[in-house]
Amino acid sequence: MSKILVIGEVLIDLIENQNKFNCSVGGAPFNVAYNLSSLSDDVTFIGQVGDDFFGEKIKKLISNKINFHSEVETLNDRNTTVALNVSDENGNRNYSFLRKNTADYAFNWEKIEYLDLKNYDLIHFGSLFLSDNYSREKMLNFVKSCKENSTLISFDVNFRSDIFESVEKAKKSYRFFIENADILKISSEEIETFFGEKNDFDVLRENLVNKVVVLTKGKSGSLLKINNKFYTQTSFNVRVKDTIGAGDSFYSGFLHKLTKLNLEKLNDEEVMKTLEFASACGALTCSTEGAIQGYKNEEDVLSFINNYSKKKRFMFFKY
Repeated sequence: MSKILVIGEVLIDLIENQNKFNCSVGGAPFNVAYNLSSLSDDVTFIGQVGDDFFGEKIKKLISNKINFHSEVETLNDRNTTVALNVSDENGNRNYSFLRKNTADYAFNWEKIEYLDLKNYDLIHFGSLFLSDNYSREKMLNFVKSCKENSTLISFDVNFRSDIFESVEKAKKSYRFFIENADILKISSEEIETFFGEKNDFDVLRENLVNKVVVLTKGKSGSLLKINNKFYTQTSFNVRVKDTIGAGDSFYSGFLHKLTKLNLEKLNDEEVMKTLEFASACGALTCSTEGAIQGYKNEEDVLSFINNYSKKKRFMFFKY
């Protein structure tokens, strides 16, 4: 059991489905935290909700969650952040945030700054706070403290263009956190946004050195760079109900397995099984509605893998 601290947004997803909206609890860091606790890791989550119906819904959900230590505060002067997930005319799903003076980035920084970092094997954080100057500066100082204490840091890029004034401002806001993460989750679309139209392999090799990088590619699978090797993983073929939170679920499975391994002495089989497990987590989430209902425990994931038709899904090479 790994001890993991997650800091970031918890919010309400309003998901359009056949001209109706379904309401579910979400937020990329929260999804990761919740799924990690389902996989039996000891998780502490720090976030905020508003003093409203949505905030009560979130706190009720996590009140009895096993392995989940909630540090979710209710802010009386703010509303809970809402993310609208709707389809455009081409069927592509897009997010739009109702986020003016809402709770997701209004952290109690005294609580965070005085954390005992020795209590955690890994600290993972999201990215929506980067749009707020004060929160970004505070988190920057916190990351510096983590580096000074040699605490393992995970960062999910999770770029949402509609919460920034411009892409250029977003690039400046992200730079420090991308550079200082030990483990980075990024998508192919985000590679293009932050590094231009380069080959994914070139970006991972030339721009994202000395770190573990997980590149998610949706139904095309994933690409991992670790210890000067690339590994690829194809997706499991499942009947998709929705893709909300699938990348977060994938990353939960990846962190769950990775934190139990010796990163300096990894062998290929360990990496392959880690990616397979992560991919299975993502597939299970795709086959259910919502971001955190894909599996109840690690046994569910292993059972899915064992029942899936056996075929080789990996390859690796040195660079």
